[in-house]
Amino acid sequence: MRVDFKSAPTARRVQKRGQQKKAHYTAPGATGRLMQLESRLEASAAIVMGLDPRVADVWSQPVCFDLATGRAYPSKDHLRLAAAENGNRPVEYTPDFKASLPKGPVFIEVKHSALIKMNPKILSYPGVLARYGHRLIIIDDSYLPETFVRNMRLLNISKSAVPKGPDTAKLRTDTDTGATITDLVNKGHSHRNILAALAHGDVTCDVQDERISPQTMIHSSKGLPSHLMELPLGL
Repeated sequence: MRVDFKSAPTARRVQKRGQQKKAHYTAPGATGRLMQLESRLEASAAIVMGLDPRVADVWSQPVCFDLATGRAYPSKDHLRLAAAENGNRPVEYTPDFKASLPKGPVFIEVKHSALIKMNPKILSYPGVLARYGHRLIIIDDSYLPETFVRNMRLLNISKSAVPKGPDTAKLRTDTDTGATITDLVNKGHSHRNILAALAHGDVTCDVQDERISPQTMIHSSKGLPSHLMELPLGL
């Protein structure tokens, strides 16, 4: 899969190799697109959102806001051109993501807690954007611990293997009271289909405390697949 530079351009330039930051590439399950992102933390957040059943789609660096006026522009260059024509001094801000949720779009800022501590001004941005009718959520690294991220990256790869109906139905029955991956393989389920079912939310497991392994206990999903809904996005 290659980056489609003609569709969904970012609102600000993503740093590439040879500069202070290197670009990170990922293909979140919900988007079907290869994204170019500025950090591993952003890439991890995109993967988690791509697996979240609440998220219909997600875009990277979708707009550039002028926080002084609340206006949104397709890029930083467009904002600066408009400001120069109007003689304004803009307050530029480009959120990391825009996610499409059942109750409407939400903008998302992903940032390490250490960087937030160094520049706490970012914590005021949700309130600023709320005045203009936009919702902004700040996600720091506490929501993306390493074990969880590794599990989500594994499931993101597995999501392309769509589970077939009969296999999924049998898997749900065999996990109704819980079963390890080893037990399920012994009953004829493939490791590939088990992971795909986890990625689609047909079955669930603990993704926070330990890496997915042959000893991982799998349960049939009762209601919403909470293991895919760990980010504070709301319903």
